[in-house]
Amino acid sequence: MKDTQHNSQKIAIFAALFFDIVFFTLSKNAAMLLQNYLLRLWEYNEWANQTYLTCLVHLEEAGVELPPRLALLNSHVILAQKLWLTRIKGNPDLSIDIWESLPFKALSPISAQNFENWKAHLATADEAELERKVSYLNFEKKPYISSVFEICMQNINHASYHRAQYALLLRQQGIKPPNTDFITHARLISGQPL
Repeated sequence: MKDTQHNSQKIAIFAALFFDIVFFTLSKNAAMLLQNYLLRLWEYNEWANQTYLTCLVHLEEAGVELPPRLALLNSHVILAQKLWLTRIKGNPDLSIDIWESLPFKALSPISAQNFENWKAHLATADEAELERKVSYLNFEKKPYISSVFEICMQNINHASYHRAQYALLLRQQGIKPPNTDFITHARLISGQPL
C-alpha cells in the first residue's frame, strides 16, 4: 500500500512539474505570438497609412480639390497614434493636438516615425508589458485605465475606422479610393500578384 501511495505521489509531482513546464512554454509562446501579431498589424497599419497619403498627395498635385475633412481625419489618426505611444511610455505629450489638420506631405514622415517607435516598443514587449495598465486622460480630460494591448488594438481599429471614412469622402468626389484591405497587404508581403 505504501509503495502504491508513494508511486502516486511521484506521479502527481511529475505531472505537476510537467504541466508547469508545458504551461510556461505555452505562455511564453503565446506572448511571442501575440507580440508578432501586433507587429504585423502595425506593419499593415503603416502600409495603409502610407498608401492613402501617397494617393492623396498625388491627387493634390494633380489639382484635385479634396475635402478639408480628409486632411483632418488623416492628421487625427496619425497624431493620435503618436499621442498613445507617449502615454504608454509614461510621458504623455499633451502638446499633441489630435484634431490639428496637417498637410498630407507632412503626415507621411510623422506616420513613418510613429511606426518605427511603435515597432521598437513592441519588439521588446513581453506578456507583462502587454498586460500593463496605463492611466491617462482622454482629450476631454476624463481619467481612464487601459492595458498596452488594448491601446495597440485601439490604434489599429481607430485607423481602419477612419480609413473607411476617407474612402467614403473620396467616393463622394467620384474618386476610387486605394485598396487598403488587410488581405491586400498580406498578398503584397507574400509576393502574390494583385
